[in-house]
Amino acid sequence: MSSCGFDTYPEGGRMRGLCHDTRPTRTFMSASPASSAQPLPGAGHLRQRLMDRVRPIVIGVAGDSGSGKTTYTGGIEWLLGESLVSQISLDGYHREDRATRRRTGSSPLDPDQNRLDEAASHLRQLINGDPALVPVYDHATGCFAEPRWHQPTPVILVEGLHTLYPLMRDLLDFAIYVDTDATIRRDWKTTRDTRGRGYRSEDVEAEIQRRATQYDEWIAGQQDTADVILRIHPSRLESLALGEMNPDEGGSCHHLEVIVHPQADNQPALYFPVDLNNMNRESAVPFMLATVPSRFRGRAVNVLHVDGQMPSAALATLEQEICAFAGVEAPSGDACASADPQPTIRFAQMLVAWPILAQVAALESA
Repeated sequence: MSSCGFDTYPEGGRMRGLCHDTRPTRTFMSASPASSAQPLPGAGHLRQRLMDRVRPIVIGVAGDSGSGKTTYTGGIEWLLGESLVSQISLDGYHREDRATRRRTGSSPLDPDQNRLDEAASHLRQLINGDPALVPVYDHATGCFAEPRWHQPTPVILVEGLHTLYPLMRDLLDFAIYVDTDATIRRDWKTTRDTRGRGYRSEDVEAEIQRRATQYDEWIAGQQDTADVILRIHPSRLESLALGEMNPDEGGSCHHLEVIVHPQADNQPALYFPVDLNNMNRESAVPFMLATVPSRFRGRAVNVLHVDGQMPSAALATLEQEICAFAGVEAPSGDACASADPQPTIRFAQMLVAWPILAQVAALESA
């Protein structure tokens, strides 16, 4: 199986991809034609229609600590705008703060150590159009902060360890489960907790060890009810290389696996530029894209695999197409740059945002 890649556009821009590529950008061909995407049925003026809704649309995302739950739903807020989207973290509903957990030995992964009934009650208030006094957990100090009044918004993102538990799942319009490979999750969690949450590295490692079996017992089963499962693995491109992979193509790659339930065949096409001539060039870049129809936990699913490097223009084209289909105005280039710390994250956000926006449009047309 040969690796294929994308061409950059004449205006250049650094290579963005699932690998971080620091080499100069290579320009191979002229720009792709402007988007001809037709909005989804019911998607026109989506922002205004969301503002006019009586009932908010609630999106839930669950996964283990350090899996990237908040990060990978960021595309929704970026596409629709902060004025339409608000976020609630279920961490505020832990029963004990960090110091108390150290004394008692309890774990926030244990659903009984969380006030999920209170979280569900607050979410119902927001769905009914009423503000809710939401508890706040300060990860920098490990203590509970003052609760804050959360006003209803057209779209509410709820993220936490137990977001897809039945008490919460029944209130969600769309459910996402983030399942990051343990080795990557360890690195992310260590970086996050030591830099921003006041943990020592040895404390993070001890906590990871304690939670190893708790994840399987209390968290992993939630993926059974998810509409989309996003998995992040180490890159697998090296296993496809003949002999060994070109060392100049190094970098910190990730393999994205997106599991979705098949939808009706009348959905419009989503344009994504691929240059097959890349395989004939000395300057070829590694990239893999595959869709594999499968059965997962007794249900039919489609599994999208993405691995490798992506040019900035290809990513921008995907964003423009998604905005066109959803009937929303594409964010400006400056907004894109400021919201795009890593191309891997930007692309994963788009993969998560697209099915959600499609479902939101469908809800609007119902």
